[in-house]
Amino acid sequence: MPSVQQTTQAESLVRDFIFQKFPLARQRDVSNDDSLLEGGLIDSLGLLDVVMFLESQFEITLEDDDMVSDHFDSIASISRLVEERLT
Repeated sequence: MPSVQQTTQAESLVRDFIFQKFPLARQRDVSNDDSLLEGGLIDSLGLLDVVMFLESQFEITLEDDDMVSDHFDSIASISRLVEERLT
């Protein structure tokens, strides 16, 4: 199980990336639990950017089974996916 420090760090890095890459997220000041997909903040091409960031930043490999909307719906869900892959 990841430590609280890892969890906080992963969520912080994901949040920073989302806010930097997708200005609308910053403009709306989305919370970690707000839907990025339903809110139209990230589209399919944006998801590719998120996947590339996660694999590069956290040195993880995401499989086809990981590519479901539940894993990418919010900053919190993306962070949980990272934490699962790091364990």
